[in-house]
Amino acid sequence: MLLAAVLLVHSLCPQDSSARAAIERGARAYRADQPEVAARAYAVADSLCPGIPGAKTGLGFALLRLGRLRDAGASFRSAGTADSMDADASYGLGLVARRLGHRAEAVTAFERALRVAPGYEDALTELLALGVTPPLPARLRPASPQVPARTAGERFEIHTSAGWTPFYLRGINLGAALPGKFPAEFPQAESTYTRWLSLMAAAHANVVRVYTVHPPVFYRALRDWNLTHADQVLWLIQGVWAEPPPHNDYDDPAWRTDFLGEMRRVVDLIHGHALIGARPGHAYGHYDADVSAHTLAFLVGREWEPSTIVAFDRLHPGDTTFAGRFLTLPHGTPADRWMAAQCDSMLGLEWDLYHASRPIAYTNWPTLDPLRHPTETTAAEEVALRRAWGIPANPSLKEYDNDAVVLDASLVHATPANLGGWYVSYHAYPYYPDFMNLDSAYGKARSSFGPSHYYGYLLDLKAHYPGLPVVIAEYGVPSSRGDAHRQPEGLDHGGHDEQAQAAYDVRLTTEIKEAGLAGGVLFAWIDEWFKHNWPVIELETPAERTRLWHNAMDAEQNYGLLGEYAGDTATLPVLGGDPGKWRGLTSLAHDDAVDLRVGSDAAYLYLAIEGRPPADGVSYVVGIDTYGRNQGQFLLPGLHTPDSIGYEFALTLADSNGRMWVAPWYSPYLVPTPGMGPTALDAFYQYGAHVTATSRTGVWDSMWVTSNRWRIGRDGRSFPAAGADRGRLRFGTEAASTLSDWYWDRNAGLIEVRIPWGLLNVTDPSSHRVLTRISTRSGFETDTTGGFRFGVALLRAPGVETDHLAPGAAYRWPGWEMPVSHERLKAAYFAIRDLWSTW
Repeated sequence: MLLAAVLLVHSLCPQDSSARAAIERGARAYRADQPEVAARAYAVADSLCPGIPGAKTGLGFALLRLGRLRDAGASFRSAGTADSMDADASYGLGLVARRLGHRAEAVTAFERALRVAPGYEDALTELLALGVTPPLPARLRPASPQVPARTAGERFEIHTSAGWTPFYLRGINLGAALPGKFPAEFPQAESTYTRWLSLMAAAHANVVRVYTVHPPVFYRALRDWNLTHADQVLWLIQGVWAEPPPHNDYDDPAWRTDFLGEMRRVVDLIHGHALIGARPGHAYGHYDADVSAHTLAFLVGREWEPSTIVAFDRLHPGDTTFAGRFLTLPHGTPADRWMAAQCDSMLGLEWDLYHASRPIAYTNWPTLDPLRHPTETTAAEEVALRRAWGIPANPSLKEYDNDAVVLDASLVHATPANLGGWYVSYHAYPYYPDFMNLDSAYGKARSSFGPSHYYGYLLDLKAHYPGLPVVIAEYGVPSSRGDAHRQPEGLDHGGHDEQAQAAYDVRLTTEIKEAGLAGGVLFAWIDEWFKHNWPVIELETPAERTRLWHNAMDAEQNYGLLGEYAGDTATLPVLGGDPGKWRGLTSLAHDDAVDLRVGSDAAYLYLAIEGRPPADGVSYVVGIDTYGRNQGQFLLPGLHTPDSIGYEFALTLADSNGRMWVAPWYSPYLVPTPGMGPTALDAFYQYGAHVTATSRTGVWDSMWVTSNRWRIGRDGRSFPAAGADRGRLRFGTEAASTLSDWYWDRNAGLIEVRIPWGLLNVTDPSSHRVLTRISTRSGFETDTTGGFRFGVALLRAPGVETDHLAPGAAYRWPGWEMPVSHERLKAAYFAIRDLWSTW
């Protein structure tokens, strides 16, 4: 908003000076967020000199801030009638119309403001927010080619004052969904991106990769950083996002038109010449920052689902060759042809519009690699082998067909017209697909860290692409409590504290370089709470509210170098930290021997128990009733007498040994039991149990999760299942391990426990939703809980109680629509910084 109308001399108004002074008072009050004071001042100005420029317009904005929309509209219309060149009045009228839901009127008013004042950025932003994209004048095409980067054999090169210089990629993937935000709710403050970029550069990164179009403030921050830090330039890999097409047909006319439109938007925006209107799930705005001089490459698409590639190949069986201006495919699959054609189209757009070229690739991943893996059967092959073995099919499998179809970038060739070149890009993690860790040849490879299946896979991948740069555009391990997949060298899909994450990220980063690849882009910059992972996805519901809480059991939410954590550091209890913060939790029940305090945030339930030390034969048993006091297991572990309420979970704490137990019917996962056959853990979730079960038997289950299912290879070899017991509680301070679950503070006399919501079958703590039923027909059912109840028993010996703190009032935490969170750099940030500083 301009709010700086020129005050013309009113020769016919004897109170002109007083009116001008009133307008100035109104402007000061408006800037100080005192709209009532501002409205009175502007009204005084208009009464002293009716029609004086600025009075009616200022009054309109003050009334708008007060929510008096119709009065504000009348004031803006009056100002516009008096002065048709008052762009502020037109802009204000547009704001009123938009808030009243009158879209057409709003568009007309904003367009009028832009005609009067072509540089009116706020009016332009409002138009774009309404999905209206005014035309931009064409930009003059440079006479000479603009090629800031290129491929050269198996490496990248950048153009510097010294000529073409080899360039090894030290990159970081930038997802930007902060706690509480959906993935397309990007930060709107340029300062946020500036801070992030400065931290990346301080870690000696030289590449930032984005998957999709970010808001204009990101590109402005990147441009300004590179303009002022010539010795710490961050090169951009700009992605072009793609959603799956209808009916798996990537040549669907409407879908492909949209995809080509996205490529055009990307080309325009990196040259600072794009107006992008608002679309659901996308950034928009005026892209006026030219970052093309430091855009290293384009990366097209996503991790393509193999089922869509199989279907597309069947739809277009004859389309197996391509001859474009910049890329050719002598022979391949229909999907190979399609990928080459899209990349050629994007290269053509940039060349024709801006006389520029840079390297390009499409996203690939091991699921679609062109290598053949003897241990990975396709779905059809597995069914046939099961039949031969007399093993029933598994209809509950929910995984991709990991070696059924391929995309092969080695079949694509750059033409002489392609000055930027062609490269290969893979998202490759060390723990999945299973063939990476079951194929025996990979296990024989040795990096500087020792035996390494991952390193063996990288060598195999590189050997398939001679003469082409291969970039691992995603890699890393998460610092989650939950472990989604096991890996022979310990590089699991989670289950690492932050120190272990740091060591493994360093190892992977080093192995990518040792394998002779062109570089790597570490995943990821921040922890993103909206994400889901397969062992827990069905227990994160409603799915759209996952962004509101941090699930420590979900590996996908915990990859960041910059950690995003729940809670306010001023009050957050920390294992082994300030005892006062633990004693500040809500006192829920107490007697002469035991005091129980309870608290929570968007990630954890916190328990503080004050009483006799859990040592020298003394132990504690804590029952946790999450839903329905009249159901559950009434007999806690180690006790002989049932309690007055049923519990879904129990904790046993003694010395440095802690465990969490679950009532058998309340575990969503299959738990190994004696007599199970070799294929029993072929399944993952258990369906059919009834959560409303009631028992006084004292039978409890461990919290085992099968992360790697039983498999059978193409050669008939079978591979046993693997998993982990989530119920083992790690003892220690958070300073010792970020995955510590409980601690006995001897000095304070406190037992401190924190339990992730996801471990308690809480599917959304922000709305108090918990698992209530496991049904064969409907799967997992949920409902809101009235609160948690706790029972505490103090045992001198198994079954011998010395004190029993009976269940008291329920603990019902406050819900939320926006989480409280804080952030800090993880150990992995500093470890990667130290590694990259030596390269």
